[in-house]
Amino acid sequence: MRKPQAVVALLLLALVAGCASGPPKRVFPPQVSLKELQVQGDGQWVAQVRIQNYSTVPMRFSRLEATLSVNGQEATRISIDPGLSVGPGSNELVQHVFMPAAGPKAAVDQALANRRAVRYQLTGRIASSEPATDHPFDYQSALDPIPGLTGVLR
Repeated sequence: MRKPQAVVALLLLALVAGCASGPPKRVFPPQVSLKELQVQGDGQWVAQVRIQNYSTVPMRFSRLEATLSVNGQEATRISIDPGLSVGPGSNELVQHVFMPAAGPKAAVDQALANRRAVRYQLTGRIASSEPATDHPFDYQSALDPIPGLTGVLR
């Protein structure tokens, strides 16, 4: 009777040891995109930039260098230290306020007036200090005017 008890005890010990290590820690490249673009009354734009962490560990983002293009024309360059931690599989927003170039401004004004989507592209690099990473990114999508919210595209 002692051998079956020893086998059960050994199996339980192995099961507990396997659980104690937790899921594997994997670091995947993050993604950067726009959540929202707001056109202000003074002509400035407010970009809500989404930083998505696909890793299984939290990441502390320390550098974001990007170029935002609208309809193929450069609207602004972003160079910030987000200084934020993003949990595993989660995202956080950072805000960038800027005066857009004339071409992208005209494209967004037309999209808002005609209630049509406008294409955008974000390209650049994002770095984290914990864990130490530096990844390029290139994201393309479209923003649509939001009914009831003047000057807002999502």
